[in-house]
Amino acid sequence: MRKSVLILTLAALCPLTAAAQESATSKYKVNFYGHIKTDVSYDTHGMYGDDYASYVLSDKDAEQDFRISARGTRFGFDVSDGDKVAAKIEADFLGATDGASISDLRLRHAYLTLKADKVEILAGQAWHLTPLEFSGTNNEFAMGYSGVLWMRAPQLRATYKHSDKLTFAAAAVRPTRKLIDAEGTASGAPQAQAQAQLKLGKAKLTLMGAYGVWKKTTHEKGEVKLVDFGFNVPLMDGLVMNGQVWTGQNLYDFLGGAGNLNQYGTSSLKASGGFVNFNIKPAGRFSYNLAYGIDNPVDTELAAAAAPATTAARTRSATALANVNWLCYDKVTVTFEASKHMTEYKLTGGNDELDNLHYQLSMKFPF
Repeated sequence: MRKSVLILTLAALCPLTAAAQESATSKYKVNFYGHIKTDVSYDTHGMYGDDYASYVLSDKDAEQDFRISARGTRFGFDVSDGDKVAAKIEADFLGATDGASISDLRLRHAYLTLKADKVEILAGQAWHLTPLEFSGTNNEFAMGYSGVLWMRAPQLRATYKHSDKLTFAAAAVRPTRKLIDAEGTASGAPQAQAQAQLKLGKAKLTLMGAYGVWKKTTHEKGEVKLVDFGFNVPLMDGLVMNGQVWTGQNLYDFLGGAGNLNQYGTSSLKASGGFVNFNIKPAGRFSYNLAYGIDNPVDTELAAAAAPATTAARTRSATALANVNWLCYDKVTVTFEASKHMTEYKLTGGNDELDNLHYQLSMKFPF
């Protein structure tokens, strides 16, 4: 009797086991990737952004700061049917609730793409259409507020590949990166972005533009405008120059405007800036980056403050950096970076510039 009950039980469980095994196996090609990253940093003066190096808050020696963090660790999945359909999901641990300093899992990318001949449709969270040119810094804020425009946002995008050298893209994008209020989304319309990218030999040139509207509950509107030109040009073997040059207004969505919030009504926070980076990669295990970036808001629409603070008007933010990268054991990259951050404030007693020296050691193991 017991043997019969055991046989019947196993027979009942077999279909369930088979179903579980079937559901655990994807019929698509899945690639798991990421890196483990640890950062050790020291600031001679007070910086805003905790593990980020964004702008200077104090020039007092008593405000120095030392940190060790592994929040830059990242992982993701690339999924593909091998033909027309693909998707990506990627996360790190640099998330924080707006206005808080709590470390959370942060969604970086989550999108799918559909390809048909020369057209690709993207739906989900991905990079803005700003030129994907970065400074080579090992800091996760990537010189935001210091001339490098970048950010990710949920969007619907269409890309047309005219040829191997020329592509065009257009996107309807969530109109604000702020998550806990209605600024931007209250406008009732997406932000529009467009991009053209041209390859000339090994050089790559990118031109993009954006237009959108932020709107408060008081119905005041603030227009978002941006023109951004990116370049990536090999100068000789082992030496590449890349960067961005841009101008616009109300650029909080793109980490522009030196971190000042958007302006409304008849006011608008106009700013111009950019950066240039030289990547030096001779033969061997070492490579180097030299970079300078500046974000220069027009200060006529900014109100003077009594003292530097996170809410005080920043009329200029700049960063100069140099780093050395060592590839050891053919896998782990060790980077040491030294940078100088300069932030100018509009104060009631006149403009005042604060500076900080930032030193950062990083170890990264990609997988």
